Amino acid sequence: MSNALINFYHNLEEPIIIYDKKLDILYHNISFQKIFGDYNALKGTDCLKKLNYRFSYRMCFLKSEDLKTYNPVISAINKEINFTTYVTYQKDEDKIFHFTIKAFSVKSRFRIVYFYDITDELEREKLKEENERLRIQNIEFAHTNSKAQNQAVKMALLNRISISIKNELDIKQLIEKSLKELSIVFGANKGYFAEYNKDNFIIKYTYPNVFAPQIGEKVTYSKNLTDDLHAGINSIQPCLKEHEGASIPLLNSTTRIIMPIVKDSSLYGIAVIFTPKKEISALERELLVGISMVVSSSLIQASLFHQISQKKEELESTIKELKETQLQLINSEKMASLGQLVASVAHEINTPLGAISANNEIMGKVFNKLDSNKNEILKEINLVDKEAIKRITTIVQSLKRFVRLDETTLQEANINSELDLTLDLIHHKTKTGFEIIRDWGEIPLVNCYPNMLNQVFLNILMNAVHSIEEIKNNNSEYLGKIKLKTRIKDDFLYVEILDNGGGINEKNRENIFQPGFTTKKKGQGTGLGLAICKKIIEKHKGEISFNSGVLEDEPDYKTIFRIKIPLESEKNTCE
Repeated sequence: MSNALINFYHNLEEPIIIYDKKLDILYHNISFQKIFGDYNALKGTDCLKKLNYRFSYRMCFLKSEDLKTYNPVISAINKEINFTTYVTYQKDEDKIFHFTIKAFSVKSRFRIVYFYDITDELEREKLKEENERLRIQNIEFAHTNSKAQNQAVKMALLNRISISIKNELDIKQLIEKSLKELSIVFGANKGYFAEYNKDNFIIKYTYPNVFAPQIGEKVTYSKNLTDDLHAGINSIQPCLKEHEGASIPLLNSTTRIIMPIVKDSSLYGIAVIFTPKKEISALERELLVGISMVVSSSLIQASLFHQISQKKEELESTIKELKETQLQLINSEKMASLGQLVASVAHEINTPLGAISANNEIMGKVFNKLDSNKNEILKEINLVDKEAIKRITTIVQSLKRFVRLDETTLQEANINSELDLTLDLIHHKTKTGFEIIRDWGEIPLVNCYPNMLNQVFLNILMNAVHSIEEIKNNNSEYLGKIKLKTRIKDDFLYVEILDNGGGINEKNRENIFQPGFTTKKKGQGTGLGLAICKKIIEKHKGEISFNSGVLEDEPDYKTIFRIKIPLESEKNTCE
């Protein structure tokens, strides 16, 4: 082997060994010695075996009958053909090299074996592969993270919207809040809810309120779009008009979002919003589906609550009617019993009263024939009896007029006279220690049920008497004062009854018209009096109210009851 060839190989960076046919090493360069060591002392196959035991091959194109004993280095030396293989060489515990071995013969006298170090190249390739794997992982992670973030955003928005509307039990408020939330999420500048009714969509609510003039307007869409809405499919489309039937085009291209709202498995209506956004993301589309479900669910809840509330109101109304009927029955029974009693008493009184009255007239004629002294005495007795008979007659007539069982229809009555009649009935209670003031106004005849109004007047006057008597029990010299006033103002009859009793305790004022409520001792009151009075006045389409305490216009009195009854026939028509 020439010195020129040796000098050429000597300075190469790649490790090189040269063998002869006897497998003895003829030459190895410095690079070979640095990596594999000095093999000059070894001859033949010993050298190859020492070199070989640290190699493992990755890939080889040679054939071998025994793969267990196959060695790429020995094969590279022994074969006469040019040869390339890839091997791994472990120099020490933590140092591994990767080589491409190329072997070829020179003039059949010796073989040259090159060891091309591809360690760095493989590491770079490995690093590149690792970087690619990491890049793919990062992309997948970013996608997963983005998906998770989008899901979190969607859930957060749905949760906020759900909290905003799920507890809303008023359908109008529910729809208006839903429109507002949709407008916020999609950056919409306009929205409305159109109720579906007999193949038509009619705008019922708008957001914001500046578009309220459109309420009641009919909106139309194509059959395909309408079918999709019935199927519960959201519609997201660019548009130049709000709907097919709109006569005025939009100023700019706008994305129209239509969200169907389902109730009881059928289309209840649609929420429509208009946004300047050109693209609606997948997240927003998913969010729209979620909002639709939340709104539909809340609508069912609100509808059920509305039905329950309606049933509750109907039940309360029925209970109220039953109570009113009960009061009317009690009142009717009471008045019927009183009427029968008064009629019976009047009949019983009239018979002896007639006899007494006749005797009184006879006695008057006889007195003229008697002695003058005795005559004067008997005349005085006769006059007293006559006044007593007159008083009894007045009371009987008042009782009969008061009950008036035959008055079942409206009648014209003089309210001043009716009040006088009622005062006659309580004269025995007020003749001592009371001052009765009558302040009658000039009033026309009023269409009413006189017997019922007399019952109202009697109840209020008796309450006033009882309130004054409580004070008189502690101060017998106390002067009870009751004042009655009648006036006409603005086509209404006003009746006011004032007293200077103890007044109405503030804690009782809210309940005095409630059936069964009474401040009297057990056995002295049923608690039905003022409740019946209220029903009677309401039957006359009127109002009854009271004030108790310091009366600015009437400082001498503590309590005033005001009765207001319309005079006009269309208002005064009783139920």
